[in-house]
Amino acid sequence: MTFKRIAFTIASAMAFVAMVSAAPLVQKPEKRATTNTAASYVINTSALPGLDSGLTALPQWSGLMPVGGSNTLFFWYVQAANASSDNLIFWHNGGPGCSSMEGLFQENGPYHTEDGGQTWQMNPYSWHNYGHVVYIDQPFGTGFSTDNTPVPNEDVVGTTMLNFYESFFAAFPGMQSKNMYIAGESYAGRYIPYMAKYVQSYNTANPSNQYNLKAIAMGDAYVDTSVNNDFVYYVPYLAQNPWIYGNSESWLTKAQSYASKAVSTSDCVSAESEPAISSACQNLENEFMNSMPAPSNPPLDSSCTDPYGNPIYFDPYKTDVTDCNFAQMDLLYAQSPWEYYLNLAAVQAQIHINPPVSYSDCNNLSGGIYTSDPSTVPKYFIGSLIDAGLKVTLYTGLLDTVVPHTLTEAAINYMTWGGTQGFTSSTFTPSTMTPISNGTAQTGSYHAERGLTYVIVNNAGHMVPRDDPFTASWIIQNLLTQ
Repeated sequence: MTFKRIAFTIASAMAFVAMVSAAPLVQKPEKRATTNTAASYVINTSALPGLDSGLTALPQWSGLMPVGGSNTLFFWYVQAANASSDNLIFWHNGGPGCSSMEGLFQENGPYHTEDGGQTWQMNPYSWHNYGHVVYIDQPFGTGFSTDNTPVPNEDVVGTTMLNFYESFFAAFPGMQSKNMYIAGESYAGRYIPYMAKYVQSYNTANPSNQYNLKAIAMGDAYVDTSVNNDFVYYVPYLAQNPWIYGNSESWLTKAQSYASKAVSTSDCVSAESEPAISSACQNLENEFMNSMPAPSNPPLDSSCTDPYGNPIYFDPYKTDVTDCNFAQMDLLYAQSPWEYYLNLAAVQAQIHINPPVSYSDCNNLSGGIYTSDPSTVPKYFIGSLIDAGLKVTLYTGLLDTVVPHTLTEAAINYMTWGGTQGFTSSTFTPSTMTPISNGTAQTGSYHAERGLTYVIVNNAGHMVPRDDPFTASWIIQNLLTQ
């Protein structure tokens, strides 16, 4: 459940759906005294309420990790089912400002609930079956993390995570030699490439103290500018899903006309950052958003409304949802099970948060990155990460309207790596890709070329590990074995 608080870009796209080079890299983070040890983070799982025996037997650690000055990032570390595993996965949800506890409790973590968070059972598709997994609330102010420093750009995210890795490996010294992977979804498509870039820069400057980063994976990832994500490359997705705009041929013709104008407008499709988008292009997007009529498709059900009484037409995070309560939770109109659970004083005391602390899944934060992110968008440098030896996976759920697959595919077509622009042998259709099967049915398809893997998941929306845990498990296993 990410992408909930992107006021500067997705607000326009979500309103529409409802109606229908970075600064020079630092070479090494500043040293500081780190007194925290693994023992200080141990969770007494037997004291956590409502856990089944599998979860209480699973070694886990959590708490506030120092990352410089008085700033801290909250983390929750789950030991691999095979304690000697050489794989270490760092997971990030997006937002920006959405807690990665969402991943832990709803997506690929070991926690699963059927009763709104009263009790928790072991998730058989948990990624800890494949390696140690660390869930991190970042940037500052997200989830349980402290909010002492503004985050004006992605370079701050990159340097902060270098500090996090330094502190984490100091507390857990046996982990630095592990094969390291960074994964996440949605706005993590902005975070993760910067994290990887800073790790690569750090490794170049510190050959005797490397971080063993092997690969990154980003699901339904926000790797482009707002105009391309919300407008230009959104229209092809609408053409494939005419029910979203009420099946009006004249509506689609008008939308395609706006997109055509945008392609020929300066900096509409080639702007490298949000500030580089021309006023003419921005005005065109605004005109498009403001001129399109309301949809004619019916609400989810006659009683399904937002807090203001407006009908909810569909769940943009997963378009086949028919349950109003589920859609309301996706849209943050209802409390999530993990919000309920993590606000319990008995839970906070065991995860090394001094209760009472008000926990929110997606915080409405202030600070530069939350009003306008000026950083170069990742599609312009992901290719250079691959050329430097990093494996990259991009995956997308076909039922996602927040970051539709057409946006990811347009970014891949724009990227250059290995001396070639885009894929040379795929048109992003099942017939040109390799199928993924669960043994009885095809659940998705993928194409891998020159260090980049692209995966389409047929029956998933914005949160692939939640919607199709089998194919999400295939994705992480494929990432770990490249």
